[in-house]
Amino acid sequence: MAVRLEHPTTGGRASLKSALSELDAKRLIFDHSLSRDRVGRIGVELEWLVLPVDDPARRASPEELTEVDRLVGRPLPEGGQVSWEPGGQLELSGLPYASLQSCIDSTAVDLAFLRSRAHEVGMRLVGAGLDHRPPRFTVALPRYQALQRYYAHLGSAGDALLCNTASVQVNVDAGDDSDGWRGRSRRWLIANSLGPLLMAVFANSPVLEVCGPREAIALSGRQLLRFRTDRFRNGPLPSGGDPRGVWTRFALDAQVMAIQQKGPVPAEDRSTIWEPAPAGLSLRRWLRGTGPRPVHVDDVFHHLKSLVPPVRACGHLELRMLDAQTGDDWVVPVAVVAALMDDKATSDAVAALIGRTATAPTRQDWIDAARRGLAAPGVGDRARMVMLLALAGLQRLGVSPEVFGAVERFAESHTLRGLSPAQLRLPNHMAVA
Repeated sequence: MAVRLEHPTTGGRASLKSALSELDAKRLIFDHSLSRDRVGRIGVELEWLVLPVDDPARRASPEELTEVDRLVGRPLPEGGQVSWEPGGQLELSGLPYASLQSCIDSTAVDLAFLRSRAHEVGMRLVGAGLDHRPPRFTVALPRYQALQRYYAHLGSAGDALLCNTASVQVNVDAGDDSDGWRGRSRRWLIANSLGPLLMAVFANSPVLEVCGPREAIALSGRQLLRFRTDRFRNGPLPSGGDPRGVWTRFALDAQVMAIQQKGPVPAEDRSTIWEPAPAGLSLRRWLRGTGPRPVHVDDVFHHLKSLVPPVRACGHLELRMLDAQTGDDWVVPVAVVAALMDDKATSDAVAALIGRTATAPTRQDWIDAARRGLAAPGVGDRARMVMLLALAGLQRLGVSPEVFGAVERFAESHTLRGLSPAQLRLPNHMAVA
């Protein structure tokens, strides 16, 4: 969802070249965390594994991906944008739409166009949360190289996270100052409190976890990779309190991934744009003078872009806990999230359901849901209730029979039976971690 950013400071608008104080940065992050005082719009970003039709075990070469990109051209028929993830995953980013139906219809048109163009060069788009092949970097952008270097210091999971994962990301408006379903506090609460449940409902990245002599199948290996790679940056945030304050504290205390060089960079060496950050340097410590140079407005926004918890505040709300779905089942999580967020009666019912639970989900709750799906403690029964509430909400939102039918079929074949999509994919398409 595209968002226009402005850069206020204690003295009004700030130049991109102005050094920031800690108070300036705190205000900047707070003001832009959930700055869209409205509800109703929705957007989606879909990531796809790109596999050669003749040999799905082979990774597409950079030349093949370039040919797909050339055939796709710009813009897409409905205005969506194409980008590429480090391992050659294709990402379709749609515009924000005023209704769920418009979002789904327009995204479907752009997706059909992409599938057709990929097929012309012998490629197909596959919806799965985790690629079972060994990771390999195919798209060598400076930002991805900086991420690779950063994650390499934290363990061995970074390459797989960057190159082998794909998601459905749903973007919704942040809400306003009100207390009800339109309010940002309610919307933040629903997104974060139901996050483990939504992750379990749409878990579609089975992985065989090997822990010493024991082996077990985890259903959202993608999310486990995210938690394992960077415990803080990729982990869940609290669901209570003022969400803008929660996000601001999180952003200030998060470790800086890399620091952008200032001054001209040789055109032939774009990889030198980013320098590794000193070990343990948080944005707060950098603002207090520990870093190699002063902090500027663009540094803050680069830092914010690198933060990828399951729910991200970036003017609107990004729900990032959803695995990529098979075929056209991407429609289902988009529709369910829209019903939970943008139908008043559904939001009220879900808020009441959340209010009856004892505590907000912990990090361990997220991990249990990623591993066990709807069999995780307290998830299955509540998931069934939430899915039925969402179906009722979709009727009130007036979606087409095709969209309602897709969600209803998914509920009947998966959620109401206590199954995640991953459980219908075993045992052939499974990675090992």
